[in-house]
Amino acid sequence: MTETSSTSTPAIKPCPKCGQPGAIRKAGSNRVWVQCAKYGKDGNCTAISRPEANKKDAITVWNKMK
Repeated sequence: MTETSSTSTPAIKPCPKCGQPGAIRKAGSNRVWVQCAKYGKDGNCTAISRPEANKKDAITVWNKMK
């Protein structure tokens, strides 16, 4: 899936470390990040993006991680 407009939400790419899906996480009203589905208690991957103010920005940061 590709982004078709500036307001659409991009697709979440697989984890850059292990290839598992990325999962959106949220705390409060303006802290959103993406982490590996195998992060922490769910597994042993340590991939996590920095918190952003919205889902679109969090996904963009995640998708640029290497």
